[in-house]
Amino acid sequence: MAVKVLDADIVVIGSGFGGSLTALCARRIGLNVVLIERGGHPRFAIGESSTPLANLALRQISDRYDLPRIAPLTQYGSWRRTYPEIMRGLKRGFSYFHQVAEKPFSPRDDHANELLVAANPDDEHADTHWLRADVDHFFLKEAVSAGVSYFDQTEITTLAHGDPWQFSLNRDGEQVRFEAPFVVDASGGGGVVASALEIEDDRARLLTNSRTVYGHFTGVRRWRELYEALGGKSADHPFDCDAAALHHIFDGGWMWVLRFDNDLVSAGFVLDRKRYPIDESLDAAAEWSSWLSRFPSIQEQFAGAEPIRPIVRTGRLQRVWSRAAGRNWAMLPYTFGFLDPLHSSGIAHNLSGIERLMAILEDGRNITERLGQYERGLHAEFGLMDRIVHGCYAGFAKFKLMTTFAMHYFAGAHTSEHRRRDGRHDVHDGFLMAHDASFCRTVADHHTRVCELAGRKRLDPDDMARFLSDVAASIPEGNPAGLCDPAKRNMYEYA
Repeated sequence: MAVKVLDADIVVIGSGFGGSLTALCARRIGLNVVLIERGGHPRFAIGESSTPLANLALRQISDRYDLPRIAPLTQYGSWRRTYPEIMRGLKRGFSYFHQVAEKPFSPRDDHANELLVAANPDDEHADTHWLRADVDHFFLKEAVSAGVSYFDQTEITTLAHGDPWQFSLNRDGEQVRFEAPFVVDASGGGGVVASALEIEDDRARLLTNSRTVYGHFTGVRRWRELYEALGGKSADHPFDCDAAALHHIFDGGWMWVLRFDNDLVSAGFVLDRKRYPIDESLDAAAEWSSWLSRFPSIQEQFAGAEPIRPIVRTGRLQRVWSRAAGRNWAMLPYTFGFLDPLHSSGIAHNLSGIERLMAILEDGRNITERLGQYERGLHAEFGLMDRIVHGCYAGFAKFKLMTTFAMHYFAGAHTSEHRRRDGRHDVHDGFLMAHDASFCRTVADHHTRVCELAGRKRLDPDDMARFLSDVAASIPEGNPAGLCDPAKRNMYEYA
């Protein structure tokens, strides 16, 4: 049997957008790159909603590593013009609607059961939903065109940690053996390096505990049509509520609805596992139908929907490892861990990790020390996001609690965005102000309070007013968006 031998400076395991972009950047700085994939492309994946932080990071990566073909993906308008064949959806911001079981949605003049937060000024400069099958394949083709050695449908038969790493691959009977000084694990939930190094699963420390039932659908009605038919005043909305990461919030969980330009819709129920453990008597499709039936207005939105693939049901979504990097290896953020899709943070966090990791490898000095900094940063970021997501879950039943506590996410995101635009962001600052000790302490303090308030049978209006005031006072850098301002009536325009 023939044995092929390779020269490699770096191996990237996993060819999703994160792995392929890492491989592409590494190739641009002159490294010999091997990219290994156990499956192939195009393939189904979720994790589809970008944010301004994601687009800013991707723009800065494309500029730094001279990747002009990547840059159009950073805004909806340029993406649609340049790559009409790569499917995407328009995302103007985040929209939330509070649903009550067994009752139709009831719009209010004060919008107290809604929240809309604009993320960009118009459609041209908007964010996007990524149809991952198309987008991941695009990034892969860019990496291969740049000279990355790509092995798909490939089994790693030997992965031995050393200096260098030892690899043996099997691809359709062809044996490949080589050494590599550095490995990046971009395998997501595969945890390839964690398994090889016997790294401890650390998810028990996470507060968030959710699962999901999801799929891709055609024939989903626009929520705006239903909202207006119910008497809702959509003219008050700062953007079309369907051109968004649309959230239906309810006691113990939420639903995402993401619309692509070809009318395909990604949708899923995300459920608190303690409140709603899996009922093994129902398969995934039956559970999906059961959840729709609990909420009349959502059921009406999906009355004509048809899944284009079987409904998927997961166990606990949350995962995190005790280690993220060592002297000659590192995990991308999505491989290190995953929390929950509530705030669409996954794409931005992964891109932030790629920025930091590539800066370390490109510079080449004090790599071990700086990889330690990278690892500590990921731990801090997951701790911060875990509190933010868990605190929102605690407030789902009392919608005003959720909308108030969620302002920490929007405040952190807005501040981080402005710092990037103003040139005040250092690549090693990390994600969503997790490097800011004052911000992290505030989130921790307010997380304790939101959980305590959520546990009360009756929420005193004075206590709620004090909490809203305290959250507003803690928002950094002047709060140009007016977050927590009652006069906004939960309708936040772009600022």
